[in-house]
Amino acid sequence: MFLAQIPATPQLPPLPEGPALDRVRGPIEIPAYEPWQIALAVGCGILLFGLLVWLFLRTRKKSTTALSPYDAAMGELDAAAQLTTEDDDRFAVLSSGALRRYLEASLNLSFSACTSEEFLRSLKVDTRFDAGFQSQLGEVLAAFDRVKFASHTIRPDERTQLTDTVRRLIEQSHHEQSEKGDSQ
Repeated sequence: MFLAQIPATPQLPPLPEGPALDRVRGPIEIPAYEPWQIALAVGCGILLFGLLVWLFLRTRKKSTTALSPYDAAMGELDAAAQLTTEDDDRFAVLSSGALRRYLEASLNLSFSACTSEEFLRSLKVDTRFDAGFQSQLGEVLAAFDRVKFASHTIRPDERTQLTDTVRRLIEQSHHEQSEKGDSQ
C-alpha cells in the first residue's frame, strides 16, 4: 500500500558526448618570474651598485686634504714650467693663473674678472704691498699679457726668469702673510 503512493522519480536525460579524456594533460607549471622581470631586477641591481660606488668615490675625493694656497701655487707653477716648454701662450696662461689664484686665495683679493691693469690700480691703495713688490708684479703680468694677447715669443732664459720671478713673488707674499699671522 505504501508503495503505490510514492511517485516514480523521473530519469535524467543522457549527457551529450564530450571530449575524449585521453588528451587531457596535468596541471601547467607557471614560472615564478618571467625572463623580462629577471632582466629588469638585474639591471636595477647594477644601477644601484654603480650609484653606491659613485657615492663612495665622491665622498672619498672630498675627504682628501686640501693643499694650502702656497703649495697649490708652487705646484701649478712647476707644472706650467715643465709641461709647456714649447707652448708660450699656455705657459703664460698657467703661470699667471697660478699667481692670480694664490693672491686671491691667500690674501682674499678678488681680481679674476679684472684685467692686469685694473688689478694693479687696485693694489696702489693696498698697504700690504710695497712699491718693489707692486712693480715686479706689474712687470710679470705685463710680460704674460704680451705673450697671451700680442703673441710675443719667450726665449728659454726669459721663461726661466719669469718662473723665478713669479716664484719669488709668491714666496715673498707668503712670508709676509706668515709673519703677520705670527704677530697677531
